[in-house]
Amino acid sequence: MDSVNRANLSGWLFHRNAEGSVPTLTREFVKTVLARRLPPISERADFLLLEAIKYQSRLGDRFNINEPRFVAATYSQDAEEVSYLLRMLSDRGLMQATALGGKCEIMPGGYVEADSLARRTGPSDKGFVAMSFHESLDGAYRNGLQVGIMNAGYDPVRVDRIEHTNRIDDEIIAQIRVSSFVVADFTGHRGGVYFEAGFALGLDLPVIWTCRKDDMAHLHFDIRQYNTIDWETPENLASRLQRRIEATVGKGPKTLLDS
Repeated sequence: MDSVNRANLSGWLFHRNAEGSVPTLTREFVKTVLARRLPPISERADFLLLEAIKYQSRLGDRFNINEPRFVAATYSQDAEEVSYLLRMLSDRGLMQATALGGKCEIMPGGYVEADSLARRTGPSDKGFVAMSFHESLDGAYRNGLQVGIMNAGYDPVRVDRIEHTNRIDDEIIAQIRVSSFVVADFTGHRGGVYFEAGFALGLDLPVIWTCRKDDMAHLHFDIRQYNTIDWETPENLASRLQRRIEATVGKGPKTLLDS
């Protein structure tokens, strides 16, 4: 793996782990991550500013720009790229180096900018997955649902793969609220999937309906009116799901290199 791909993968994993998400990594899924574009340079500089502030206990605390976390947080290939991002922030009066050895500090304008970034809202880059967690469907998630969502330019969210301290139902509701859409797979016909799909509809979020073809006959009557992806293999599910997301929701903010 070359340095650019390594930076892309480590940056993506760093931010998913920071969100408490534990993605399922397979060879095919890693290829999907690596096919995504690196974030714009301005966004990578924002990541540096936000990561520097994250562990400060008081205003004006200094930090060491040479800490390895900054390389991953900014999708950088090495410390030299981090230093270049520091120069960008310094030119904007947001951050500056204060001493040899990597000592830096955030300027007053940097705190103001960080507050603005934290409040800034835009289209969510998340797609929530409601499905049975039975082990027989592990392949459908690893090589189907999460790949299809990633290829459409979004990050998949499955509640059992998120570290949290909330009640599970509270966490489900919280994650649906911050998602752009919900993919509801009814294979196995778990009651929770019906609830999560209904909750998303109540929020006026797009719901994409899927079910393994040999289980379609068991769909509840109220669901049969919806155009459901009747998949047969995980790979078939991934390609059809990607097309359905792009057609109904639109391509996500995290597009692929060949898009």
